[in-house]
Order: sequence, then C-alpha cells, then structure tokens
Amino acid sequence: MKNRYLIILRQTFKSLNWFETVLLLAILSLAIASFFIKGDFGVNALIAAVAAILGVFCVVLGAKGSLANWIFGVVEAFLHIYICFCTHIYGDMLQRLFYNLPMQFIGFNMWKKRTRHDGTATIHTRYMTWGQRWITIASVVVGTILLSIFLIYFGPWMISVLTDIFPDMQFKTLKMDYDSTLQLWLDSFTTVMSIVTMLVSVKAFVEQWYMWLLINVAYIAMWLMSDSVFSFMTVSKYCVYFVNSIYGIYMWHKLSK
Repeated sequence: MKNRYLIILRQTFKSLNWFETVLLLAILSLAIASFFIKGDFGVNALIAAVAAILGVFCVVLGAKGSLANWIFGVVEAFLHIYICFCTHIYGDMLQRLFYNLPMQFIGFNMWKKRTRHDGTATIHTRYMTWGQRWITIASVVVGTILLSIFLIYFGPWMISVLTDIFPDMQFKTLKMDYDSTLQLWLDSFTTVMSIVTMLVSVKAFVEQWYMWLLINVAYIAMWLMSDSVFSFMTVSKYCVYFVNSIYGIYMWHKLSK
C-alpha cells in the first residue's frame, strides 16, 4: 500500500511540465520567504507554512488530474484541522474533519478507477450531461438562497448563543455582521459552491474547474470589499487560484479525450 502511494508520487513529479514546475517552485519560494520574513520559527509557524504549500500543491496537481492531489490533500487537511483547533476556529475545523477529510479518501478511490495507464498517474476526465448541469446549478442557487436567509435572520443569534457557551469559538464564514449585503451573498455563494464543487471534483467532471473559476472570482470580489489586514494576501492567493483554474479547464479538457 505504501509503495503504491510512493509510485504515484514519483510518477507525478516525473510528469510535471515546465509551467507546473515553475508554479510549484514559485509558491514554495514565496512560502519560504514569507516564513523567514516574519521571523517566527516556532513549530506552529512551520506547520502553517507547510499547510499553505501543500494546499497549493493540491490545486496545481488537481488541475493536472493527478492522483497525488488527494495524497497531499489528506496531509493538508490534518494540518489545517490542527491549525483551526489551536486558533479556536472550530466551525472550519468541524467542516474539514467531517467533510473535507473524508472526501480526500473518497476522491482518491473514485479517481483511481479512472487512472490512465501511461505512467503519468493522471485520470480520464469527463463532461456532465445537461441534466447533471441543471441539477448542479439548481443546488447551488437554492443552497445559496437558504444560507443567505439563515445568515440574515439567524446567523447573529446562533453565533451569540455559541460564543456564550464557548467563549473562544470563532467562525471562518459566519459573522455577526458584514461590510455590505453583497458580501453576505458572496460568502453564502462561495460556501455552498465549494461544497458542491468538491462533489463534482470527486466525480472527475471537467465542469468543476469552471465552478472553481467562479468561486475564485467571488472570493476576490468579497475580499476586495474588506478592509481586513488579511485582504491583500488573501486576494493574492485567490488570484493564483484563478490562474490555476484556467489551467485546470485546459488540462481537464485534454484529459477528457
């Protein structure tokens, strides 16, 4: 079992093209530079840096259609869960623990059935039927509306109750208030769309990259409206993800043939 994973990783890195190599090295260099510039050499800072690097590896290898995407995803998920636990962001921690982490194993097993036998450890991708597309669109629209209504009428109350019980609890998505109504709707859209897109990704549908493209545009718009100290780096990250989404559309179209 262990050797099989090592073989997949070795095949993946051997098959990287120049664009993928440059992108991965650039991200790695930026993460290392940021790590040293901050001057924090503690264990938690190192874990955060490694998690960030693995996160980018996941999206780049996902665009390549590589099984290694899920291997890196499992490690990144565990590290992110640890980070959320230490920073008391329990909402995101639970979402990662009970949804993202199990989906890494499900995704690996689903993609394994579609692996190409050409030594690249990549998969045969496919397109949705129009019926599947309409169901996906309807799910995102209905889910976004329901979550937005919940955030408007029940979100602040729920957060208030939970923080009274757990004073250290924080939320990545839910907030007591938003800078604008549009930001609330974008927040709802990205949350629902990310959950649905993960399911589409597991099924190896090309359309997932169009969905990630929309998610990244929404995240960029949402964070541009924020005056948070994290806005610049967050917008920069999603700009990189946006470029990778375009690359993913190109690559997965080729892999569908």
